[in-house]
Amino acid sequence: MSISIVCTFNGKARPLEIQSDSIVIGRNSTNNKPDLDLGADKSISRKHARIWREDGKFWVEDLGSTLGTYVNGLRRPRLQIKFGDQIKVGQTVLEIMPSSLTDLGAE
Repeated sequence: MSISIVCTFNGKARPLEIQSDSIVIGRNSTNNKPDLDLGADKSISRKHARIWREDGKFWVEDLGSTLGTYVNGLRRPRLQIKFGDQIKVGQTVLEIMPSSLTDLGAE
């Protein structure tokens, strides 16, 4: 399985396809290798948040980051998310997208 994400930082959007059902988001360091390295955004914690799919639903969880994780403008420690929700980590906005027609039923 995979998770499709649009990642926007400094006005530049880039689509990403992560080949996993669970993604740790953060900044790369000698002791930390996140699945999604957002190191260009210096306000991201080394282990900032996790996005995962469980039973056809998507979830986001803050991993104790300094600045928190926001979903649609509200700080959330853990929350079920759906396609179109905006997840803000540091100055980066992430949006989960359907990877296939079968994902459209995952909302």
